[in-house]
Amino acid sequence: MTQDTPEFAGRPSRLRNLNTTRTSEQPRPRIRPRGIPPALETHEVYSTLDPGRAAQLGRDLLGAHHITPDDPTAFHALYHAVLFRDITLSYLDFGTTCSIDVEQLTDSHLIILPGAGTCEVKNNGEVATATPVNAIVPKPGSPMTLRGNEQTALVILRIETRALGTHLSHLLGHSLDRDLVFDLSFDLSAPTASRWNFAVQMLHAELFDQGSLLHQGIGIGPLEDFVMSALFYTHTSTYSEQLTEPARHQRRSVRAAQDHIQRNLKLPITVEQVAEAAGISLRSLQNFFREDLDQTPTAYIRNLRLERSRADLADATRNSGISVTEVASKWGFHHHGRFASSYRARFGETPSQTLRS
Repeated sequence: MTQDTPEFAGRPSRLRNLNTTRTSEQPRPRIRPRGIPPALETHEVYSTLDPGRAAQLGRDLLGAHHITPDDPTAFHALYHAVLFRDITLSYLDFGTTCSIDVEQLTDSHLIILPGAGTCEVKNNGEVATATPVNAIVPKPGSPMTLRGNEQTALVILRIETRALGTHLSHLLGHSLDRDLVFDLSFDLSAPTASRWNFAVQMLHAELFDQGSLLHQGIGIGPLEDFVMSALFYTHTSTYSEQLTEPARHQRRSVRAAQDHIQRNLKLPITVEQVAEAAGISLRSLQNFFREDLDQTPTAYIRNLRLERSRADLADATRNSGISVTEVASKWGFHHHGRFASSYRARFGETPSQTLRS
């Protein structure tokens, strides 16, 4: 790389801490992004002429991979991204025809959509072509090969598997009993896909509008829930059949118990109170939660409080003054050492890391 073509590399900016000044700090030659959502134009993560460096910087998005351009002299990789809470909205462009060989995709669900051009994808024993009206949803943790042409520019939504699984279990009313796998091809021209398209457009619009509620740290969770629900109800997965008839998997008493817990989550809750609210014995409550949700009522309450704690920490604005101690106490965690330990075991990072990121 020559001195007059400096490389830029950073990290996906979190919605609440957007910094759009860094991309203009030093001039550098660059290609004009093709098909980039306007909301992502100023949120550049990396720009490099080196395929090896691009693969290294893109590991968090795709996993370990190799990039082989047909014409190395025309290669110029651009990656723009914004992290909301559990969804990353990103744009990837290599500027020339190339192959991307992923050894093992990350444990996240990707929805790959060309904003321009097309690409061929091989994954999980299938081959499909991604176009602006046909997205690709590869299987997490599996190998993938993607070959795009010189017009190809990719818009990629990444949804964390943990969040997607938690949301799906809420929709179903019971714990997951098999791996969540989507069909590889996602037909965006189908009538039902209009709901997914609308959900993603809302994500773009709220990010683009600097005065939106999302930029104030408000409504991120509900919007992400909407995007995940739209994906489940518009694209075929291993749980599509269950989603059409969720009632057969739910006990009314368990649903009543869940409703009582959610309404009183900030208050001290005993399992005896939950059983009484559900109209069943304590023994039945314990048995039904194990059978339907694969956890005890106490674990359900703790996990739900951890989820709410993470939401508050992740959505805190830069000037909010919110502390980990304040959030922990709000959701009933009064022993902060145990809170930090449980939090890290569930989310893979400490509460302070979530607050600072």
